[in-house]
Amino acid sequence: MGERYWEIDAIRGIALIGMIVFHLISLMVIFHMSLTLDWYYEVCQYIHLGTSVFVIISGVALVLRYGRMTGKPKREYYVAILKRGLEIFFIGVAIALVGSLAIHFVIGDGNYMLFNFLQMMGLSMILCIPFLWLGKWNFIPAAVLIWIGLSFKTVYASAGFLWFLPFGILPEGMFYPRDYFPLLPWVGVMLLGVAIGSVLYPLGVRRFRMPDAGMFGKFLALVGKYPLEIYLLHIPILFGILYLIMIVSYVIGMPWGYL
Repeated sequence: MGERYWEIDAIRGIALIGMIVFHLISLMVIFHMSLTLDWYYEVCQYIHLGTSVFVIISGVALVLRYGRMTGKPKREYYVAILKRGLEIFFIGVAIALVGSLAIHFVIGDGNYMLFNFLQMMGLSMILCIPFLWLGKWNFIPAAVLIWIGLSFKTVYASAGFLWFLPFGILPEGMFYPRDYFPLLPWVGVMLLGVAIGSVLYPLGVRRFRMPDAGMFGKFLALVGKYPLEIYLLHIPILFGILYLIMIVSYVIGMPWGYL
């Protein structure tokens, strides 16, 4: 059974905390709680850095998973990734449905969730399976896919269909979906993580020394051990807290925010 490395969970924990802060700011903008859109757009410029770190670490984790399946057939390794990818994808589908209903009835701006972060993560894990054997040479397909994704970004096609959404192609005149993460460049970013993991953790085994985690490192690692649970829970919790603050502010005669 492969060892769980605290530094991986800690880096993931940092990215998760950054995501929570970003979503808090996003919700405060939605609630009109004194944050200007200009300031919000400034923050948006940095969020993809944290997202990139999270996706890279997820690619490294695919390599580490191999170390945890020592002695088992390689087919089981691939099947385990396939099952996990499908699980994450369908959780993302459920979130897109619930989130779009909430957007329709609460926010009402029509910018629904159609291909979100978890859907991208699940499909990216599955699409990485045929490339895992390349190991460190995944730098090459990763660079190509990232370049394609960054070069073309989102394309609006006059003959586009909704099933092109995962590839960054939207029908002309369509709204820009909330929490939209097309496969390009993100599947390339995950492959970059596979390449890095293959160099630093070949066959899922760390090839360098790390100091003890310390109290702060252990806290970050604890956060990073539960990425899916935190992702699922933090937005409704933040929304509920801000909504309660807004209601209380009106009750005490000091109104702050509105929907």
